[in-house]
Amino acid sequence: MTCWRRLRDWTEAGVWQQLHELLSTELHGLNLLAWSHMAADGSACAGNERGPETSPSPVGRARTGSKHHVITGGTGIPLAVTSTGGIRHDVTQLMPLIHTIPSVRGRPPPRRRRPRRILRRPGL
Repeated sequence: MTCWRRLRDWTEAGVWQQLHELLSTELHGLNLLAWSHMAADGSACAGNERGPETSPSPVGRARTGSKHHVITGGTGIPLAVTSTGGIRHDVTQLMPLIHTIPSVRGRPPPRRRRPRRILRRPGL
């Protein structure tokens, strides 16, 4: 129970966001973030409660669920994550996901604001 409380408290306090920004800055300074190629994917999961990020599934007998969308740099390092209702398609969430990539401090970023190529997992 303590772990769940800490997770909740740290999430509300923004600890994970600050940690992600710090790590992104360090990796960017070491030139380990690949900005020209990115990969995007989504994963659906069941939801036990109703909330703003859940929706009924048309194939799951109207059970609630949510979907996590992630975009990574070319080296596989996560750049942004969003959550939506379970019936959202990955393609419709791609541009909002790209727009949530935070700016990274440190040396100047490349001139490109969007990746040259976005890859998806085969078979989707």
